Amino acid sequence: MKKFKYSLILISALIFFSCEKETEGISRVTYYVDLTLKGNPVEFTQLGGSYDEPGWTAIQEGEDVSGDVKVSGSVDTNKAGLYNITYSAVNVDGFAKNVTRKVVVYDPTPSPLESGLYKVSKSSSRTSFGSGPGSAGSSEFSSEPTILIYQVSPGKFYTSDFIGGYYEVGRGYGATYAMTGNFLLNDDLTITLVDSRIAGWGDGLDDVVNGSYSPETKTLTYTAQYALSYDFNIIATKQ
Repeated sequence: MKKFKYSLILISALIFFSCEKETEGISRVTYYVDLTLKGNPVEFTQLGGSYDEPGWTAIQEGEDVSGDVKVSGSVDTNKAGLYNITYSAVNVDGFAKNVTRKVVVYDPTPSPLESGLYKVSKSSSRTSFGSGPGSAGSSEFSSEPTILIYQVSPGKFYTSDFIGGYYEVGRGYGATYAMTGNFLLNDDLTITLVDSRIAGWGDGLDDVVNGSYSPETKTLTYTAQYALSYDFNIIATKQ
């Protein structure tokens, strides 16, 4: 029995030293590039104007490597829209760090509704009309997401999320569950739905009702009706 125990100890020691030898020099600390954007994560530029890149800084273990950053994406200032510019930096071990800036090209035609970022109030709510047990009821938002609204042509506006980030941010489903689309601002400051789409489910809103804008408070309020089962009562104020 003792001989058997000694054999096990010897085999274990051989395995330990073998593994130690194989992994020697493999374990190490890697430092990612500290990549920071200058300016804002969302930049606005007028249709027909020019986009001036604010720039960036990149630091690798105390060394400025800003010149090694790769930039992809472009901005067409002759076409209103939302553009993404991606900045990429790779450290000495081949690990990448990516940062994205959104650039909005908007129509500067004077309008009571200003293009910009709008904070969704916690007083916003979702009302459910489902027929299943416990499915009906109303609940306020648990956070205050920010949505983007900008003018694409005189009186026509794009929104990054008609339902105020409820699924994208509140439920954590991600950007493909934002209800993007367009609406019209009427002369009486009411709004009319033009189109909408939530990519994650491949459908859109039934309608937008009771929509109005207050220039005094820079607040947009409306009810977005979805899937014949939900009313999203949105209150969004310009930041």
